Amino acid sequence: MTLALSDLVPEGVESDVGLALQDEQGGYLFFLAGTRHGCPPGALFYAGIGGHREAGEDWLACARREVKEEVGTDVELLPAPATWHVRHREPVQPIEVADEPRPLALYEMVHPPDTPRAGEVYRIVIYRARLCGTPRDLPAAELSGVMALTEEQVVRGLEGPVPVGELLQAGARWVAGPRLDPATRVYPIGTAFALAHILAASGHA
Repeated sequence: MTLALSDLVPEGVESDVGLALQDEQGGYLFFLAGTRHGCPPGALFYAGIGGHREAGEDWLACARREVKEEVGTDVELLPAPATWHVRHREPVQPIEVADEPRPLALYEMVHPPDTPRAGEVYRIVIYRARLCGTPRDLPAAELSGVMALTEEQVVRGLEGPVPVGELLQAGARWVAGPRLDPATRVYPIGTAFALAHILAASGHA
């Protein structure tokens, strides 16, 4: 059965766009949490560039606006070979979606405990994408930097926080922003977490 995104994410439902951004070397680009985000001491989360979809805004316009706001450049959105449904504590499943370009995934993220909307579902539509320029003018409150991870490192993120220095020694690259203390532990949320499950399920890493 082929569905439209509007069937899966009805108007008025809390939703987001996230990007599975790859560079020319095949690395996946993620932002590291900025100063406004609450993270454990000595740790930061990383996630896909993207953000909240505004009322009446279509998915593609949201993706382009968020990239411009967060990393100061444009983006090319690419069709995915398949679309995956990533749900809380359930196996990743392929789904048929009619929208073009075909999204990579719909991720139904559950707000964590001890947050204002604990237990509620937040839907993220994820697209494959390629940056059309170099990240610049990063808003420090949102982003402390941008890092490229290998496919294997994306999947390894499911195992728990890893020191930045260890990732860099094993093939990750620092793309933009001031370098973090190598001992800073980083862990995936949102698009990065969903992408790790997709790559693991599809045998890419």
